[in-house]
Amino acid sequence: MGRVVVAARAVAVVVATWLALVVLMVLVVLLGSLLPGASARGVLSSSLVPLWLLALLLGPPVACVALRRWIAVGRSGGADGPPPPRSDEQWGFRAPPAPPGPEAPRTSPGPPAPEPPEAPETPVDPDAEARRRARADAERARTDAERARADAERARAAAARAREEEVRRRARRNRRRRQQGRRY
Repeated sequence: MGRVVVAARAVAVVVATWLALVVLMVLVVLLGSLLPGASARGVLSSSLVPLWLLALLLGPPVACVALRRWIAVGRSGGADGPPPPRSDEQWGFRAPPAPPGPEAPRTSPGPPAPEPPEAPETPVDPDAEARRRARADAERARTDAERARADAERARAAAARAREEEVRRRARRNRRRRQQGRRY
């Protein structure tokens, strides 16, 4: 539904731009015809029509860029701006309150809901930042220690693998020497 509304607004901007340019051209022609004599033909010069056609092509994109906030959101204030006034508030009219009862339909949203009472302001702790930094430093030291332990464990495992590989290499070398000694 939102995309349809955005597309409809964009089409409305394009059509309004074209209508404004057509009306402007008609006014130029009409006002030019009111001029006396040869100056009437001077209003419609050879460059006026191509420029008008160029404006018909480039005007809608420029208008869409200029009105992109209205096209996307539907109000001139944009996402951050205030919403448009309701019709009853715009003209200073307030509908009479609806009769009480569950079956009676509400004709207006009524008065705004009361805002919740603000929480009492908590006292500012002057040492909170120091405690936060100390916790962050302790956490950093703990993670550094865990990394160091993991690195040491990896180094021990690598050294153990290297020792096992050295033992296997020596055993192969000794096996080869023994086999070579049997042949000769």
